[in-house]
Amino acid sequence: MLIHKDASEITTYDCSFCSYKAKRKISLTTHMLIHKDASEITTYDCSFCSYKAKRKINLTTHMLIHKDASEITTYDCSFCSYKAKQKISLTTHMLIHKDASEITTYDCSVCSYKAKRKSYLIGHMLIHKDASEITTYGCSFCSYKTKRKRCLTRHMLIHKDASGITT
Repeated sequence: MLIHKDASEITTYDCSFCSYKAKRKISLTTHMLIHKDASEITTYDCSFCSYKAKRKINLTTHMLIHKDASEITTYDCSFCSYKAKQKISLTTHMLIHKDASEITTYDCSVCSYKAKRKSYLIGHMLIHKDASEITTYGCSFCSYKTKRKRCLTRHMLIHKDASGITT
C-alpha cells in the first residue's frame, strides 16, 4: 500500500511527453491517451447508438441499456434480495455475508499485508525485493518498462497501426 511507504520509496511513472507523474501505472496509461491522435485510439462502438468506449468492458456494460429486462441475465444473491448484472459484482457482494474468519486471505510472509486475491499478493511482494532481483520487461519501440509481462503485451498495442502491424 502506498500509505505505508516513505515518499522517497514510492515509484512514480513519468510521462515521456510532459511533466505528468503517476503513482500507478494504469493512471499513466490512461493519461497517455491525451497525447495520441484520435485516429490512433481504439474505440469500441455501440451498434445501436452513438456511444463509444475506450475499454471493451465499458461497452459491454453500456450494451445492457439496449436489452429488454427479460433478456438480461441476473446473478441473484442466495442470502438477500441483491441482484447483479455481472458475476464479479455478485462475487464481491457475497463477501458481506461471510464472517471474517471464512474469507480466504493471502498473507504476506514479510509484513502484515493481507490480500483477497493471490494476484494482489504477488504484486505486493515486489516491494520486498531488491531492484536487482526484479525482472523487468522493456518495450523495443520506446522507453516503457514494466515488472509484468502482461502489461508489456498490453502496452505494445499502442505501437500498432490501424492495420494491426506493429510500427
